[in-house]
Amino acid sequence: MTVDRRTLAQSLHFWARNASNESALLRTALSLGLFDALPVKGGAPPVSMTELARRIQCTHRGTRALTELLVCLGFVHLDDARELALIPTAAAFLRDVDFRKRLEAQHPWWDAGGRLDEAVKQGGPVAHGGASWDVLGHYRALFLTAPAPGPSPEAEDFFDRFARSALRMQVLLASGRLGLLEALSSQAHTEQTLGATTGLGGEGLSLLVALLEQLGIAQQEGATWRLTDEARQLLGGKALPYLLRSLSVSERYWEALGRLDETVREERFILDLKDPEVSQRFYADNSSQITAVFASHFQLSRRAAATVAQARALEGAQVLDIGTGSGVWGAAFARATPTTHVTYFDQAVVLEQVRRNVEALKVSDRARFWPGNLFTQDFGEADFDLIILPQVLNVLRPEDLPGMFARVARALRPGGVLVIAEYVLDERRDGPLDHLYFGLRRFMTNEGDLLSASEYGQLLADVGLSSSVCIPLPTQELVLAARPGVPLPTTLAPPPDSSRKSAA
Repeated sequence: MTVDRRTLAQSLHFWARNASNESALLRTALSLGLFDALPVKGGAPPVSMTELARRIQCTHRGTRALTELLVCLGFVHLDDARELALIPTAAAFLRDVDFRKRLEAQHPWWDAGGRLDEAVKQGGPVAHGGASWDVLGHYRALFLTAPAPGPSPEAEDFFDRFARSALRMQVLLASGRLGLLEALSSQAHTEQTLGATTGLGGEGLSLLVALLEQLGIAQQEGATWRLTDEARQLLGGKALPYLLRSLSVSERYWEALGRLDETVREERFILDLKDPEVSQRFYADNSSQITAVFASHFQLSRRAAATVAQARALEGAQVLDIGTGSGVWGAAFARATPTTHVTYFDQAVVLEQVRRNVEALKVSDRARFWPGNLFTQDFGEADFDLIILPQVLNVLRPEDLPGMFARVARALRPGGVLVIAEYVLDERRDGPLDHLYFGLRRFMTNEGDLLSASEYGQLLADVGLSSSVCIPLPTQELVLAARPGVPLPTTLAPPPDSSRKSAA
């Protein structure tokens, strides 16, 4: 088994957000024959993305969603002409017959692997798809049994990502759902008292505790189990509930990730967020999730407001926050001055939570709540000084972006500024890794693409917002755009003065 060189904090973040994406990416690339369709670098001419899509009989957009991640992970090479080839070290183990059999043996386990909590409660095999699956035995073999040596360390690393990454997320999810993490975070327990506290017992409880030990989260001292010192520090206070909420969000993608090959091949969307009912449920839950981390996001959005204020006064400004989510971005601009007015636009079910957040920040007297449809709404003509698009463009398919920017530009006053908070890709579209994984989820839910700064710049110039800058923020980027002659800041404002911290 490969050694994870991340810190536990980095690992928890990865397991909660992207571990299942990683396994699904590699499983899908293998099952679609993507690795076999690529020439080996140095052995044959590289191929274009279009040619690769043709070879594996998949859509261009789906092929790109996989391949950009494989380039970032170092399995595929992208040259300056944007042509692709398989890295020789990857080719060596992916074309090893015995290693391929080992990988392919893991393919049937995706659905059953997502039933760990059921297996732990039952203490034995689970029924699924007309068959009986020894889920506990599968986890034990992968995590607690010394593996047979592979053809190379690189091969073992690939196998770990392929077979174990997603299951680490399931270990955390099951431990949270079944109350094990909460029990261990409160005090040390014997296995007997853990069983009494959680209602679990036998083989299932023993295995789950051993898996948490293997992940570096739990440790045994004599007859008792407790969280490791590092895990206790990381999961104290509100951190454990936040981790569990993050895991529950990732778990909602599980079926779609397991059938990612269908989406890449046919753009058949298993979790289709263009379906109004699915979208309403998903984004209502998403608003609650974002609200759970409102305070940290509020500090980030306050910093963005301060950055805009370096070039454009916010006093008396009319602000439109489109796709407001939790309301955190609009609220930060409202708190910047006592005369800034904000219109919060989103689905009606989302605005219910926004109202509560705005009231808590005491800016509801300068708030307007505007329910509507992001994809069709006319935002008016020259009604707003500032328009915010906070993590909303990524829900729009590429063909919808020109129309969206046209509607936004029309609603912006002559000296107005468009504020985009978004994950912006490198110009080669081969990173950052977290951004690309986020983009994979957007693709598989029938939503949008992530773009580079130059791609945004061109779309904005097409609607008259030809002045634009991209400023890095912690975890994402800030794109500011305006008509020619409107000054824009080029550097990020310092963090808000700690003496003026919001009650949020």
